[in-house]
Amino acid sequence: MTLFDTDIALLGNSEDYDDWIGNVTVRDASGGKHTYQRLRVQVQLARDDNSPWSDWIKEHAVVKPASRGVPRLSGRGIRKALYMGTAPGNHVLAVATTKGGMTSLL
Repeated sequence: MTLFDTDIALLGNSEDYDDWIGNVTVRDASGGKHTYQRLRVQVQLARDDNSPWSDWIKEHAVVKPASRGVPRLSGRGIRKALYMGTAPGNHVLAVATTKGGMTSLL
């Protein structure tokens, strides 16, 4: 999961946060190596009205500098909590919490 350095201020008192878990080195598609700080977070998916759409999900996140065109990547736990898919001729990504919900969207 990606957090941007601009997100950290929104999390509150991160200096005393105990779940910083060191650095991680990531190799990009061009072969470059980048080292980022890593931390453990809990995330919860929310509906448009801010009501919970999922239980709390534990994730490891890397903190990257915010810049234009840098994608925000989801974490492994989020991908395990949701079903995602598209249908032929449909250019919209469908997301659901159940298989039945997924079929009703497609």
